[in-house]
Amino acid sequence: MRLYLDTNILFFLYTGDTDEVSRDVHALIGDYENVILTSTICAQECIHLFHIGKSGNPKKKDTCDAESFVDWLHEMDIRIIPVSEKHLKTYASLPIHGDHRDPNDRLLIAQAITDRIALISSDHKFAWYEGEGLKFIFNKR
Repeated sequence: MRLYLDTNILFFLYTGDTDEVSRDVHALIGDYENVILTSTICAQECIHLFHIGKSGNPKKKDTCDAESFVDWLHEMDIRIIPVSEKHLKTYASLPIHGDHRDPNDRLLIAQAITDRIALISSDHKFAWYEGEGLKFIFNKR
């Protein structure tokens, strides 16, 4: 199975806040038969968090930085998928649900819908897009 990881999942895994990732999600990520993906959007968001000084886990603050994050993605065999024109077309037609207006989240959702790949996130608002075709796996923390 192919799985997209949202920014929050990447951030928790990289910073060592693994208690924030459910056992079910750990099992999916750890299953070698699964292909783990993320979007350039999520990678960019994580890098931005490191640039503004938010490393997440204070125990790993010295080792959590933007450059080592990119290396970590490669070491973990997490493939970065760029946004394509097809993704943008889905994004353009994606309705806004409730108060969920985050453009990065919505573009990631459009990417997962277009690619027909399940998306793992801790953001419960992503479930609002299941009617649009999103396969959503909620990380219950």
